[in-house]
Amino acid sequence: MSVGLSMYDGLESESTPDNGLDSTGSTAKKLARGISRATENAAIVSYARSQLAALGALDTPEFTFSLPDLSVYPDPFRKFLEKDLIENGCLNSLEAAGRLNWWYKSGSTRILWPLATSGDGNCLLHAASLGMWGFHDRLLTLREALHNTLTKGEYRHALFRRWKWWQTGVNAAAGLSYTEAEWLSEWQSIVDMASPTTRNQTAASYQSLEEIHVLTLAHALRRPIIVIAETMLKDAHGVALAPIPFGGVYLPLEVPPSHCHRTPLLLAYHSAHFSPLVTVDGCNDYGSACGEGVSIPLVDPDTGKLLPVLFAVDPGPDWDWVDGSRELLTCTQDTMEILLRQYLDCEYQSFTSEDIDRLSDTDGSLSKTAKQLLEVAKQFGSIGKSVSKKIWSMTNKRPKSPPSSSGGISTEGLLCVRIKSRRHQFVDQMLQNYLQCAHARYLQDHQVDDTGSELNYGAGRSKFYAASDRGSHASVSKLLPTNTNKDHTLYLSKSTFYNDQTPSNNMGPEIWNTSDDLKDTVKECRSEHCQFFGSPENEYYCSQCWANRS
Repeated sequence: MSVGLSMYDGLESESTPDNGLDSTGSTAKKLARGISRATENAAIVSYARSQLAALGALDTPEFTFSLPDLSVYPDPFRKFLEKDLIENGCLNSLEAAGRLNWWYKSGSTRILWPLATSGDGNCLLHAASLGMWGFHDRLLTLREALHNTLTKGEYRHALFRRWKWWQTGVNAAAGLSYTEAEWLSEWQSIVDMASPTTRNQTAASYQSLEEIHVLTLAHALRRPIIVIAETMLKDAHGVALAPIPFGGVYLPLEVPPSHCHRTPLLLAYHSAHFSPLVTVDGCNDYGSACGEGVSIPLVDPDTGKLLPVLFAVDPGPDWDWVDGSRELLTCTQDTMEILLRQYLDCEYQSFTSEDIDRLSDTDGSLSKTAKQLLEVAKQFGSIGKSVSKKIWSMTNKRPKSPPSSSGGISTEGLLCVRIKSRRHQFVDQMLQNYLQCAHARYLQDHQVDDTGSELNYGAGRSKFYAASDRGSHASVSKLLPTNTNKDHTLYLSKSTFYNDQTPSNNMGPEIWNTSDDLKDTVKECRSEHCQFFGSPENEYYCSQCWANRS
């Protein structure tokens, strides 16, 4: 299994060990783990930030950070890196909900990894910066660009109309209706949320952002953004509380496709927090080496339809918001696929019947996606045991027309987007520095010797770890028991161990010799009927009897 590495800049504050985030409300939530532990990277990150600031960060958004393949490392070190760098709570929750990595093939590595990201209210921009350049948006470069796009960008009026159209549908479902003054007030609140100024003077935290800010960021970067999230917020008992509307595809629809980058930025949204989703460098869906990236399905695993293209409708500046018919401007599945193909490198990929089995729910029943795939497969005959290992009759050519009623499921397979990674030039050095530092921390934390084995020795069912004191470990290995035939107790230097075996009556009196030749031996306590052991320093009395004599 491969593992991910995330890039963190400079000096980070201490945090909780579970997720690397500071849980206090009065301080900024910064990570205390990750690549920032490699001090050599502080200068690299500082230089990279200065270069991006001088050139203009928005002039280089085509980079996509990817993870090196660490499956070659021993499992203990690989697990150490996972715990150090991955948002495991996000990963486990989204996978358990069937939203993330449900598409991976049997025997391959998981395709996307959520990197640990600071939770200071700027996590959307931190995640975007990590996903592109490998470090957080500490200088607020992306946040300022986001705010400028909303306040004085050329697309601000179109963004307002798209948001108003989308919000009108949300309000209608909730039975709400805004006045014109309320619309302007709500929009101003959205603009103010994106401000790069902190919420107060005592904490470096910022206002959390909403869906329209993701769309605005896509326009600022001229790059599509795909957010993978759960669909419902649930309580501790699994009862649905409210929908989570973040999941879907955000396209820079106001920018001509020819002026946009075709590899999308992948983000995860979990527990009101954004994290970048990154691929493993050099691996494709099937786990084999491939330099052209991976393919991610653009299909909702619950409905079998294409992922929604959020804010897809702009009614135009002359739209009648009072009497206009919304049915005239609906975005169908066909329309969404056309939009996806305009801005993304899409292709159909086939699935086998074995892959369908892996789309089943936890109780063993087939999910909606699997059922729809099975319905398509029936057109090609039985998929019983005799053909369970055969690939469906699918061609590599693109379909002549997009699927309509199938909603993303067609005879050609699933519509996928091609993800290509292109790391910035300084990232490789940052990774090398981090791995060296992480390996040193791993050796220190786990007390591993040069051979990679933890120093320990056993005594019965117990295991004593001597790695914390190598000198004691060396001295203990030289000790010899006093009676190798009858006493199997392990003696550890100046330690006192209990012997639960009653000495035989025919044993002769013990002769106590305190000569220097026996200074490294231990013997039974000189006190009568005492079952402990003594050392030469205490004249071969155990510690308790020696204290009583004193």
